Amino acid sequence: MSADTARRLADEYGARWSSLAERWSRRPGSTLGTLGPSGTSSHLAAGLLVERHGLHVRLFDTFDDVLAALVDRKVEYALVPSAYQGLTRFHWHRDLRLVAFFPQATPEYGIAAVSDTAPPAGHGPVSVAAMWEVRRIYAEVVPAALGEREVHWVDADSTQHAAEILAAGGADLAVTNAPGVRAHGLSWVARRPGAEILWTVFGHAEPSPL
Repeated sequence: MSADTARRLADEYGARWSSLAERWSRRPGSTLGTLGPSGTSSHLAAGLLVERHGLHVRLFDTFDDVLAALVDRKVEYALVPSAYQGLTRFHWHRDLRLVAFFPQATPEYGIAAVSDTAPPAGHGPVSVAAMWEVRRIYAEVVPAALGEREVHWVDADSTQHAAEILAAGGADLAVTNAPGVRAHGLSWVARRPGAEILWTVFGHAEPSPL
């Protein structure tokens, strides 16, 4: 990357944030939608914006719900991680615009089990609750004793939903984050540090001048 390109990208990053911060200062309590429930990595990232810009956050069960709420103007902005597999639907929506982005690390992620219970014994399949986006973490950190066992995935809408499924007996294990482990009284089987990812903020496209 040339110095001119790097400078241009830095200027673009700064200009977007300056413009957005100015809009938020003119409209205290602007509403930001993202993935819930409380304790998701998205909720924690949103908390940084709330702290700095006085936003009001609404949490939704899925990013489909976040997208629908933004399009229907039930929220003014949406916060979506770059790791979300459906992010292109925000980028390509004709009524939306990427207004800003920023890097921020997630909490610890890993494989959790019910508290004080060892991973399921035996050689048969093991059921694992997880969002699609974080399933690869399982193979990355899985202990050798579980590594050769077939995995039956249980779909979850968020890290917290995965922890909830596990706590309710709906799976043997879950791929979740540190807040999910704490909230549901789970125990780590294996874990890894959080990853620094890009967080995107979407708003409505400005109307075209007549």
